[in-house]
Amino acid sequence: MLIFVVQTLAEILAGGTSLSSTEQIDFNHPSHRREEGAGPTLNLYVYDLRESKQIQHSGRQVDRKLNNSLQPATVNWSPSWFDVSILLTAWDRTALGEHHLLTEALNVLLRHRSLQEDFLVPELRGYGNLSMTVALDPAIEIGSLWSALNVPLRAGLYLMVTIPFEPQATPVPLVTERIFNLQNQSHPHGNGSVATKRVAIAGIVKSAVANQPLVDAKIAVLRTEKSVVSNDEGIFFFEDLRIGNYVLTVNCPGYLPVNVNVLVDSPSYTFKEILLTPE
Repeated sequence: MLIFVVQTLAEILAGGTSLSSTEQIDFNHPSHRREEGAGPTLNLYVYDLRESKQIQHSGRQVDRKLNNSLQPATVNWSPSWFDVSILLTAWDRTALGEHHLLTEALNVLLRHRSLQEDFLVPELRGYGNLSMTVALDPAIEIGSLWSALNVPLRAGLYLMVTIPFEPQATPVPLVTERIFNLQNQSHPHGNGSVATKRVAIAGIVKSAVANQPLVDAKIAVLRTEKSVVSNDEGIFFFEDLRIGNYVLTVNCPGYLPVNVNVLVDSPSYTFKEILLTPE
């Protein structure tokens, strides 16, 4: 479950900050130094895991598959909940760049006081929104934390996400029940529908070297049929998208293709600047 939490946070941060890809987010120990000349990077590091005191374990439940024969029951434990403590730091060539990136991360995280189920990776869905806190001080003494990491104290954000952990179902033989004349009496009241929110992604495609707009770059939304090309000013936009995380694939002749994460979390436009590197 831990990898799914940091994966969700990485997608949200890459889509909502100046970072263009989750590849610019590192999960290694904070003492890991980027190579000289590397671009801006965020670091997400899980440093503590303990059972949550806010959400208590609610015991076990027995599920029976009802049919007209003897059927062994299955015992399922309801999920246990754990508080995952995560350190977020920024790495860049200058301290000013690091503080700017941390400010962007803080801004986007404060828009998500809880991790909404729509933004979670599939493995974490089915439990509703997940509680998340963002603080400037960790739950444990800050000096002790950085001393244990063997890294000099540096600016960072401290996140705590409460996540479920559900053990696999355990088959229990000899627990049986005979069912007679079982009929399904439930009838659906009609097909439900999900209203599509009118939200959009907009952006501009530029050359990373000349910093000039690129015309006729093809931009597609991964796992959808939506695609557009940039206009004479390098501008593109998509309409009628639901709130969520998206990946844009960007291709332009003479330039290396890129994938860009974009977070759409409100009915207003989400603007993204995309820089392409010449081949």
